[in-house]
Parts: sequence; C-alpha cells; structure tokens
Amino acid sequence: MVNSKATIMKILSIFESGLFIKILSVFITGLWIVGLILGNIYIVILAVILLIALSTVLYIHRNNLKEIFQGGSEIIVEDERTQLINEKAATMTLGIFMAVIIWLDIVIFALRNNYPQFLEAGYTLFSAALFCFILYFSSRLYYSRKY
Repeated sequence: MVNSKATIMKILSIFESGLFIKILSVFITGLWIVGLILGNIYIVILAVILLIALSTVLYIHRNNLKEIFQGGSEIIVEDERTQLINEKAATMTLGIFMAVIIWLDIVIFALRNNYPQFLEAGYTLFSAALFCFILYFSSRLYYSRKY
C-alpha cells in the first residue's frame, strides 16, 4: 500500500513539473491549429477540455508557478541593459515591419490597373498599417504621460 502511494505521488509530481506543463501547452496549441485547419469541432473541444484541465492545475498551484517554471534555485534577473536592448529591438522590429507593409501597399496600389484582384489585399494592408500606427502612437502617448 505504501508503494502504491509513492507511485501515485511520483505521477502527480510529473503532472506538476514545468516541463510537462510546457509540453502539454504545446500539444494543446497543436490541437487548436489542427482542429481549426481541419474544421473538426471534436479536436477543438478536446483542446478546450485540456486547456481547462491545465488552467485548473495552474490555478491550484498559482503560488508556486515561479518555482515550477524556473526551478527552485534559478532566479532570472533582468537589468536595465536587457530592458533597453528589448525596447530597441521591439522599436526596430515595428519600424521595419511597418515599412515593409507600407511598401507592399504602395506596390499593390500602383499595380491596381494590371492586377485588380489584389486591391482588397492592398486595402487590408493599409488598414493594418493604420491600426499599427494608431496603436503605436496612442501607447507612446499613454506611456509618456505615465512616466
């Protein structure tokens, strides 16, 4: 009887480990993608059920999430240099992405007489670029007032 309890505790500790939770979340994401691509509602329902189960486990152990995912003794420290690098990389990524979207949009609009079927894609890219600009400038305004 003591052996069976130890085995059950080992199995439960596997379910609570960070690696298992990460693997399970990748599997759930894969189920979502496959279910949406195939249009199979049963796969999507299975993904939802697994997501609810994973959320329940994470909610139960919400106070120990740092220990589960980072390990007991490993502490990740982020300094100002790392934050500055991340901010500069994010700003450059946004700028390059916006430039590519606008360039593609201009090319599509320039070729609208030869390829009218791509005009809707051009309007979509223009809408995405406009939304991205509005989001960037509104968040910049918000954070400049906050800090």
